[in-house]
Amino acid sequence: MGTVGHWDGSADRDPLGQNRSGWAALKVMGTDQRRAVIDQTLSSLSSVSLSHSTSANTEGHIGLAGQTIVTLKKPTTTFLKEKQLPWLRTYSDLRSDRLNEIIMQTGDIQSFFALVGYMAPEATKWTLCLNQAIYRLCNLLEMPLKHGFDVARPIAMSSKVQPVIQTPPHGAWPSGHATEAFASATLLTRLFFDRPFDPAKEIADGNPLYRHAERIAMNRTIAGVHFPTDSMAGAVLGVTLAEGLIRLLDGASETPTRLYHGESYPGDFTLAALSAAFEGEGYVTTGTAPLDGTLVPAWLRDLWAEAKAEW
Repeated sequence: MGTVGHWDGSADRDPLGQNRSGWAALKVMGTDQRRAVIDQTLSSLSSVSLSHSTSANTEGHIGLAGQTIVTLKKPTTTFLKEKQLPWLRTYSDLRSDRLNEIIMQTGDIQSFFALVGYMAPEATKWTLCLNQAIYRLCNLLEMPLKHGFDVARPIAMSSKVQPVIQTPPHGAWPSGHATEAFASATLLTRLFFDRPFDPAKEIADGNPLYRHAERIAMNRTIAGVHFPTDSMAGAVLGVTLAEGLIRLLDGASETPTRLYHGESYPGDFTLAALSAAFEGEGYVTTGTAPLDGTLVPAWLRDLWAEAKAEW
């Protein structure tokens, strides 16, 4: 007030862009505040359902737009000891080759996908915005599942595992890295490639984004902190969640649903194994769920259009 002289409190200009659209208002928000708006919206579209809060659950569900799209059935500790722990011994031989990747991927997954498609804040701002929102949404959903399932880590089953990184202080199942990597690969597949969107086919064909996701997930087993079934559960969750969200944004009327029979899956985790499961091998049961596009706010559709226009 000391530099303007006397002011009687009256206005002398109108706000620029008053009564803006939701998209126009979102674009000029600060990064943290914009993230809060996006995260609240995505979280309101999704849900986690577990039967018990007093004991560990054997089954959990993820919902999108009011429909259950993912069901996960966890393995028992005895099953993990007998069918999954031997895989860690096999994978441990790769530790010296993968250690640098493993360390980097503890805190950075996105950079590995930038090897496939050009991503920079100035050129692909809204692609990066959505990709990072996918990571945060996955974390928001996977952590209640980890808590609710309470599946032990490999180090709890043998002192000879000796992980090369610190074992995280939460449950192993599903793998968060696999969930986030496969969700990101699914989102970026839709944006990077000018062809019909079909994640199951892209996985079967081994597109480079999914190969990176596979390697990120595998590295967690090599490190000694995850079983292959953890990665399979995370991949099923990540692909199905991201596919459902993308189809919702694209205005599709339905999306695939998947049930993963982790209680009986004894094998390794690879893209080929994931593809075989998707194609009806018996460990993943696939269905469909309707989508209600009216639940998507207009500004989120505009954000999606901007991200697609960057490619």
